[in-house]
Amino acid sequence: MPALRPDAEPVVSDITSNKLGYVVLPGNESILMAEAMARRSWWRTVEKGSPNNFWWGGNGQRFGWPDFQKGVKRQIVNQVEGHSEICTKTRLAENLRRYANDQKLDCCWVPETFVVSAGYNEGGKLNLLKKTYARLQELEGPVWIVKPASRNRGNGIQVFGSFQDIETHLRNAKTGSQWVVQKYIEQPLLIDGRKFDIRSYCLITPDHKIHMYKHSYIRTSSTAFDLSNLEDRSSHLTNDAVQEKFEHYGTFEDSNKLSMQAFQELFAGQFSVEDDLVPQMRACATHAFSAVLNKLNPMRRQHCFELFGLDFMVDARHKVYLIEVNTSPALYRHGQVLTDLLPVLIEEVVQKAIDPCFPPPTAEAAATIEPLTDFDVLIDTPSGRNMRRTISGSGRGAYNSTIAAAARTVRKTSSNNGNPENAASMGVGRTNSSGSSSNAAVANVSGLSSGDENAAVAAVDRSLQRTNRTNADDSKVVSSAAPVEAADLLKRDTSLSKQLLKTASTNAASVYQQNLVIRTMRKTSSGLSANRAAFKV
Repeated sequence: MPALRPDAEPVVSDITSNKLGYVVLPGNESILMAEAMARRSWWRTVEKGSPNNFWWGGNGQRFGWPDFQKGVKRQIVNQVEGHSEICTKTRLAENLRRYANDQKLDCCWVPETFVVSAGYNEGGKLNLLKKTYARLQELEGPVWIVKPASRNRGNGIQVFGSFQDIETHLRNAKTGSQWVVQKYIEQPLLIDGRKFDIRSYCLITPDHKIHMYKHSYIRTSSTAFDLSNLEDRSSHLTNDAVQEKFEHYGTFEDSNKLSMQAFQELFAGQFSVEDDLVPQMRACATHAFSAVLNKLNPMRRQHCFELFGLDFMVDARHKVYLIEVNTSPALYRHGQVLTDLLPVLIEEVVQKAIDPCFPPPTAEAAATIEPLTDFDVLIDTPSGRNMRRTISGSGRGAYNSTIAAAARTVRKTSSNNGNPENAASMGVGRTNSSGSSSNAAVANVSGLSSGDENAAVAAVDRSLQRTNRTNADDSKVVSSAAPVEAADLLKRDTSLSKQLLKTASTNAASVYQQNLVIRTMRKTSSGLSANRAAFKV
């Protein structure tokens, strides 16, 4: 694939006055998006505040929805209304509790969690927390972690080793402030004695589909994991914003980052990342987004998207936990791992979210963009029209069918990976929040049924292949969950392929779609390493 540079000469010279306008707000290495847009000669930058067709605020900036599509016929923005339902720690916990109750799930992939308000004992939650603390102290140890509702970058997070310390912390906090009190994973999987977590990415595209990126990376701590010193943030918090402040940052790994390939090499012979961890991560993400499907993008706007960062932890038994979901995930190219990964990630975000809405106007322009296929469809939601009916009270069946299908999929694909020890541990963790009756106050967001490892992986593959076939009525771009040979794709989806190719040949603006179809069918592998060179700057 040829290297594309942002300073390359435009291939289209006769449409300058008709170019689309975009605004990239500063912060969080916004140059990544600017570089991706500069590869598209049918776009041009415009001043902040000017009418624009694409607005990017990647550093937590809020978009003013009353100004949506102001002065333009079409506009796309990188923000989904209602994202606080999944990105705010307290809202995520409460939504998971409701979802688990509705779907009758007992999902162990979230540690025991309570949402409490400082200065209040609503519904006796503090009493319940105290009882739960005493129960789990005997089973898992006395350490819990306390997090403020909506702060990020590790701010305000503290780790405590006694219930009295938790009570004191809440008593001294601002009255009414909300906190997540969560059981700490006291036996995490360690890298050379140090704690780590996994950062992955999910993308909501304008067609309301939810995708998960194939490539994640590891964030490590700078000092040895030590439960005897709970105040040592370098030992217990892996956030980059926390770790980069310590003198040992970068001592063991380049910028405290590891690729998943390097991570796998460290644990070769113990477990398979692809077969043992990834299916659990997909199940966690499917649950999390299924829990908020009816709350994200409540107005069902057709031209909005968002990239999310998901953080996972792995315990000593190789069980994966979802820790949190982040809006505006950090995009700083700290170290070679992120220097390689992030430009490719952002390029594919543009391909999946922006290019289908604003395709290149000529075949020559389309030829400059090599399709990437590292986002898999995780949840194929109903169309915007169906979802709009759902919100208004009718069409509830379509939404419930999506939720039920997602729940069935994760029940099948969340496995104990064939490990008897994991099977024994699957019913341990539960998420708790405000509830109604005695057990309702404890949201049992845990305990997926276990199954054979190979069957689980096969179920994941079948599910992804089913949900990732693009309907001709909903999308103009083929996105392949698992790239296959052209013959296989034509054999499986002959009518769809022919219809897309026929449609794509009708006008110049559709040449881009035709190229996407042809290239995707020819593509048999889309490993990250093959794409890195094209997007290095």
